[in-house]
Amino acid sequence: MEQELERKRRDWQLLRFFFGYLKRYPAHLAFTVLVILLASLTNVALPYLFKLGIDTYIVPGNFQGIQLVAFLILGFAGLSFVLGWGRALISNSLGQKLMWSMRTDLMNHLLSLSLRFYNQNPVGKIITRLTNDIQNLNELLTAGISALVADVGMLLGILVVMFLMDWRLTLITLLFIVPVAFMLQYLGIKMRMIFRKVRKIVAEMNIYLQENLAGFQIIKAFNREGKNREEFRQINQRYLEENLKAFRLRTLFYPSINFLKQFSRAVILLYGGWALYQGYSTMGVLVAFFLYLDMFFEPIADFSDKYSIFQTAFASLEKILDFFEEDDREYRGGRTRISIQGEVEFKKVSFSYNGTPVLKDVSFKVLPGESLAIVGPTGAGKTTIFNLLLGFYWDYQGEILIDGVELRSLDLQALRERVSLVLQDVTLFRDSVLNNITLWEKDLERARESAHFANAFFVEELPEKYETMLAPNGANLSAGQRQLLSFARAIYRHPSILLLDEATSNIDSDTEKLIQEALGRIMQGRTSLVIAHRLSTIRNADKILVLEGGEVAEEGDHDSLMEKRGLYYLLYTSQAASLEMAGGDNP
Repeated sequence: MEQELERKRRDWQLLRFFFGYLKRYPAHLAFTVLVILLASLTNVALPYLFKLGIDTYIVPGNFQGIQLVAFLILGFAGLSFVLGWGRALISNSLGQKLMWSMRTDLMNHLLSLSLRFYNQNPVGKIITRLTNDIQNLNELLTAGISALVADVGMLLGILVVMFLMDWRLTLITLLFIVPVAFMLQYLGIKMRMIFRKVRKIVAEMNIYLQENLAGFQIIKAFNREGKNREEFRQINQRYLEENLKAFRLRTLFYPSINFLKQFSRAVILLYGGWALYQGYSTMGVLVAFFLYLDMFFEPIADFSDKYSIFQTAFASLEKILDFFEEDDREYRGGRTRISIQGEVEFKKVSFSYNGTPVLKDVSFKVLPGESLAIVGPTGAGKTTIFNLLLGFYWDYQGEILIDGVELRSLDLQALRERVSLVLQDVTLFRDSVLNNITLWEKDLERARESAHFANAFFVEELPEKYETMLAPNGANLSAGQRQLLSFARAIYRHPSILLLDEATSNIDSDTEKLIQEALGRIMQGRTSLVIAHRLSTIRNADKILVLEGGEVAEEGDHDSLMEKRGLYYLLYTSQAASLEMAGGDNP
């Protein structure tokens, strides 16, 4: 199971990255901060208005003037409501803009990375970065940073007003900050330790769920439900235990803050009562202090919730930053553009993946319009040849020539326009049949021609024909129909080079006849490289390349290789024997 790395960046580094996105909207950011501070200062003014009303009008018995104070209190309360609503509105608007920018940048960056990155990172992990982790940053802004700015502004405003009213009572209040500071320090250390464990467990849970839900068919077929329930229960149990630890800390923190607040009230009451009796203070000041104490301790009591928001967001920021700092970018090739005729040549090509040799001095040549079949045991390097031809990896040794031009000097985007790939595991999108064939070019007539060319006549029988919506990965089609659509997609581009990777291995015999009938038309006039387990599909290939352990073991046509009685002969005869025992056709 993949383990997340310990945090290797300081919180200020993560915040610097975050504020880099906030600075893209300077006017919006400045207006947000202004509204937050105005809302905080409006709230600070309310207790002082009560003090003013009590000392200026109620105590002297001037009840006519109290109306003005009452109207002021109502006015400030209304202003506080409007500013609070505006704060929520503009901070959420800023958060949405930030998420849009970061998600767009991250998606653009991910699309620029090489195939190696996607082989090393589960799809569920990548999706989590683009969705949940970036969503956590909206909460960081709206419920974390904006709330923190509001709290700091309000606390500073409260201290200033309290100090101006009675500096002695203010100093007594500040004495209670010392134990609160120690409590916050202790809570911060403990909560950080817990959240580090929680985010590791969440990462483990996400990967486990993604793998098991995607492979539910295997789980059921092999009666793994009970084992999987127990494995997930254990992960979920650890998640529960760590969250309960955090909950117990928070439940201890809240009563402690409340106790300190009540204790400070008692001290203020004793000293304030004595000061009032001695004439050092007023009734209005005492009432205002009691109101300010509630406002003073409330944001402190909410600290643990804000800390949770910050830690969750920091964990997400770190993961997002890891992806942004991933520099395994796809090689985009050179600037050379040629009219591709389809000649493909490998000259002593070697390639290693993560230090493991995959191809070793592989050489072959295919002329325009010829067909080359590539066979060999699993892991022989067949699919790697296709990946290299498509420019997915560029750190190979030797030369790969397209019409005599080295692949790495070609414009890869232009090259891929002239190469079509058909895979064993067909990828279809949750979209219309038309868009799955054209990949969103919307050329209905050309799509229909391609479908007919690939014998995908079943499309005409679908409820809405080419506008029929497909389920995720074409789940509402048969395996054969999905494969036929992939052929139609390949032909739609009028490629010069056609790559068929196990293109008929998942097809029933009736559909295979349709495919074999179409293959002659599809491959005619095109350079075709074919990987197939069913050796019957490649007997008519112009050349057959036999790979073993990443090396070329044999090369020739079907008849010459059978005469050699080498590896190809063994593969062919063993497959024939297996099919004969199973009552099947020849290989």
